[in-house]
Amino acid sequence: MKILITGGGGFLGLRMAAHLAEKGHALRLMGRKPIESPHESCAGDVTKLADVRQALEGMDALVINHMAPRDPDAYATPELCFDINVKGTANLFFAAREQGIRKVVLISSTGTADAPADIDAWCATVPLRGDNLYTLTKGCQEAVAEHYARAVGMQVAALRVGYIVDADQMKDKYGRGVGERAPADTDPRDVGEVVRLCLEREDIGFEVMVVMSTRESLDLWNVRHTTERLGWKPRFDFDRLRAPGESAS
Repeated sequence: MKILITGGGGFLGLRMAAHLAEKGHALRLMGRKPIESPHESCAGDVTKLADVRQALEGMDALVINHMAPRDPDAYATPELCFDINVKGTANLFFAAREQGIRKVVLISSTGTADAPADIDAWCATVPLRGDNLYTLTKGCQEAVAEHYARAVGMQVAALRVGYIVDADQMKDKYGRGVGERAPADTDPRDVGEVVRLCLEREDIGFEVMVVMSTRESLDLWNVRHTTERLGWKPRFDFDRLRAPGESAS
């Protein structure tokens, strides 16, 4: 399968691409700047429909992984974050439909919804909740995704991922070391495997799945729904890190 990954040059994008390539898929990585990678890449702006159309040419599937920079200026006002996160996502779905691409995975966020007492309901699509412009834009991404699945029959999985940490280096995307296990810790390779499983299935309509790597997340965040739906098991449980409250050995 030929797969376009937007935000392909980032911490998560590069690691997802490596995992998908190991599983036999061909990757094209899209970013605003040239990407150093063994995979095909293209420079473009998701807010420009022409760039998106060109990036999607010849692709079989799409992973929407881009987002506005996580710095205060990007989310101080709606202009930049809505342009990149929401308009960019709408452009990608529009162009994918034009080109007959039906399989899409959206990398979303746990911040789109408050976990209710009935955790099973948290995997439903609406209502979405957030408390800042970042989570609002991620919720809008999910709304766009649900529209294209419902209205035109695209197969879309929205993955609400936890906090991304490289389980080998025990560092997050900012290069900061992680010394304590948190329930939401998520290795990029686990995300990549869930992406693969979703794209390779034929029975996805619009589905929300939570992706985290720790044992605690199975029940606290209902990752169990994802494991049962896909027959998937997280590989990187972060058990070698101490849990909150445990003393360092």
